Amino acid sequence: MIDMIGPTRVRRVSRSHPGRRRGPILTVALLSALLAGCGFQLRGTASLPDEMATTWVQVEDPTSAFARELELRLRGNGVELAESPGEGVAELHILRERITRRALTISEDARVREFELVFDLRFRLVGPSGDALLGPESLRMRRDFQFDEQQILGAATEEEMSREELRRSMAAALIRRLEAFGRT
Repeated sequence: MIDMIGPTRVRRVSRSHPGRRRGPILTVALLSALLAGCGFQLRGTASLPDEMATTWVQVEDPTSAFARELELRLRGNGVELAESPGEGVAELHILRERITRRALTISEDARVREFELVFDLRFRLVGPSGDALLGPESLRMRRDFQFDEQQILGAATEEEMSREELRRSMAAALIRRLEAFGRT
């Protein structure tokens, strides 16, 4: 430490020691090596089966929000999307994609206070050779939200946000299921 005396105050200036910065860097490097060694991957990067390198997604409504989210996630994971089925092309069939709403909580004056959204998905995967690789299988997710008839616009917005969250979550869950199949 060096003390510098000025007209009215004393200021201490410390000199940094080069060895002190190595600790955090070594800790980060060690944690990275441990995580890589146990197979950890960042979310969003999945190891999908090699058979899915080129895939055609067959869905009833290809312009639906879920279909767009699924295609975005497939592309983000290195899958080339085909315009139609063909030789050397895997087929991901979305057999059912449905979000339903039901009353979850009803007050003593017979008014709905809470709704539940349920997303049911049924799918199957066919390999490039025409062999059934996976399915048909089903996935189900639920979200609930509060409903207040005094704030109908807010309730409608909350429901739409819950539906969007369900679509994103379901697309991610399907990618994880396909990745798990690829590891077997």
